Amino acid sequence: MAKLNETKIGKLRWDNSKRTRGGNVPQFQWVDDAEVGGLHLRIYPPKAYGISNKVFYLKYGSSVERKVYRIGTWGEWTLADARDEARRLRRAFYDLGVDPNRAKKERLRKAQACLTVKELCELYLEDRAPAWSDSYTASNRLHASRVVDALGAKYADSLTKDDVAPVFLDIKRKSPSQADLFKTFGRGCYRWGMDWKGLSGMPNPFVLERGNSSAKSKFKIHRIQRKRALRYKKGECGQLFDLLADFDKHSRSDGQEYLTIAKLFLLTAFRNEELRKARWEHLDHKLRTLRNADPKYGDVKAYTMPLTDMGYELLESLGEGNIRFRHGPIFPGQARDKNKNPKPLGSFERWTRVIRKDPRMPVDESCMNEAGQGGHIRIHDLRRSSITWLQQMGFTVEERGIFKGAKPSGVTEAVYSQADQEDIRLRCAQAIEDRIRDVENGDETSMFDTWKASKKVTDSPLWPRPRGSRTGGPGGSGTLTRTKGKRTWNTSKRATDSWRR
Repeated sequence: MAKLNETKIGKLRWDNSKRTRGGNVPQFQWVDDAEVGGLHLRIYPPKAYGISNKVFYLKYGSSVERKVYRIGTWGEWTLADARDEARRLRRAFYDLGVDPNRAKKERLRKAQACLTVKELCELYLEDRAPAWSDSYTASNRLHASRVVDALGAKYADSLTKDDVAPVFLDIKRKSPSQADLFKTFGRGCYRWGMDWKGLSGMPNPFVLERGNSSAKSKFKIHRIQRKRALRYKKGECGQLFDLLADFDKHSRSDGQEYLTIAKLFLLTAFRNEELRKARWEHLDHKLRTLRNADPKYGDVKAYTMPLTDMGYELLESLGEGNIRFRHGPIFPGQARDKNKNPKPLGSFERWTRVIRKDPRMPVDESCMNEAGQGGHIRIHDLRRSSITWLQQMGFTVEERGIFKGAKPSGVTEAVYSQADQEDIRLRCAQAIEDRIRDVENGDETSMFDTWKASKKVTDSPLWPRPRGSRTGGPGGSGTLTRTKGKRTWNTSKRATDSWRR
């Protein structure tokens, strides 16, 4: 018997002259391997394109109960690999009694009971979505799609770090922030799977580095914290206001006045999505307040933002008809829900696509990336600017946190004190309104030199009056001084500490 090799196998062809004892065309023709007992190559009739399929098989068992096991197609398997596999199967059968066909069926049965990565992601989102906000759910669906596109067909309990690493590095090369979110979603998904879906106690494949790994590890994401805020000494706020006013006047926008939007961000310190999702139903016209009913971290973090006169007038300028009878989103988009009502605006895209590229846009070189991009003012930077302004006017850390919707950190305040502290937000909003007025009047460079409480605020019932004083400074603290004949509040730390004592 001639010994098989790759060249001979390549030359083997279907022989049309061969027939069975009954004269019929056989289902296949075969050639035995002289090196490994039972291993043979089956040649099947050519298909329509004239090529014969050649498959390695192994015969095993006694001559009375001879069985056959399919190893694989030649091309996918080399002759050397097929021989190694045949030897392994023969040892397992003759030495250990493991039937290869039965073992294969058992593997298939277990595989059918296993979750794929795609199925695991779908179950994870289905279970977690009710506890997440809509925006967080949408964000995680995006990360899940990246995981599924790259790894969805693999079995979840067989996934390894080596499978995840190249996908992570490819995303990191294109967008580092998205790579970090991809990894975070995967870690959470596998932790949930091991707790609830019976995944084996495997290492989490999305943990690509340990806590004590080198800072130079290729899997590290080095975060760059953006600290962009409007710098009043450089006149950036006035520069931005002039740009937005000119844009609103001369361009075809998406139906929104971007100067109005910028001022509302400064006066409310809402996040981008929080302001876009605000509805006219959240507005209390009697108390002049706007409810942040759908904040970033869910309904439990909802709070009420008092509106200054400017804030209320800005909202009046946005819609049509009397403000008291308006309903639906304050910033409606083109999309409609199933009841044909407008959905909130998806994004302030004109800012992102047009306004930020305008050469008149204030730019901070320290916020640019290596490509020289990203130093412009973003929508979210206005929230940061309003908090920075309050800091420069002497408002405390706690007051600034309350203004932007943060909950008190102390045990007593967080657990037992249930007041929404709208009075603090009102004082902060009124102080910011005064700063906006300064910008409009051209006094931006000196807007924080001497801060004083507005008469509108001190006359408000929400304005606290400390015992023994006729008025109060920021946070109800400070000492009364005179500056050029005017009574103002000294908000230095020493004065504040003195009043508290």
